[in-house]
Amino acid sequence: MKILRRINCFTEGFVHDLRLFNPKASLIIGLITLILGVFSWLVGGTPDTVNLIYIFPRWALSTGVMYFLWLVSFVFAGIIIGGIFFGCEKFKRREASKILVFFCLSLLFTLCVYPTFFKALAPFITFILLFTAAFFCFLSILVAKRIFSLWTIMLCLHFAWLTYNGCLSLVFALIN
Repeated sequence: MKILRRINCFTEGFVHDLRLFNPKASLIIGLITLILGVFSWLVGGTPDTVNLIYIFPRWALSTGVMYFLWLVSFVFAGIIIGGIFFGCEKFKRREASKILVFFCLSLLFTLCVYPTFFKALAPFITFILLFTAAFFCFLSILVAKRIFSLWTIMLCLHFAWLTYNGCLSLVFALIN
């Protein structure tokens, strides 16, 4: 019975978060984070030197697929920020601001990943940046699980993406 009650509370929270979701504002913030991500790519240069120097692991995705997934990730991060910021009641503002601080720090470290990997050719430092970004994302998950259901799931997906890229950059550092 206790498990069914917890599942019911979780689904009710999910529906409540969907009702408060402001898609227009969240997509605008998603576009802003996408522009910031593309700007970090422009600063970071092209992946040509990495393709020539490094040996790619077998489970690494191709460069084009990774670009597309990073684009989706940046838009996704903006939607999460917008959903938490604009879809929160007044009595949850303090907790929501903690989530946003942790997640924005995670996004800041994520924006530094591309220039570090492709411009500085430093996969181990990239791993440290991604590990730090995943740590801040994990902290935001810990705070979000108490008040949001939908955004906790979205933050977990983003955490999984950061973890995958962190493992990939660690393998790059170990192989090369």
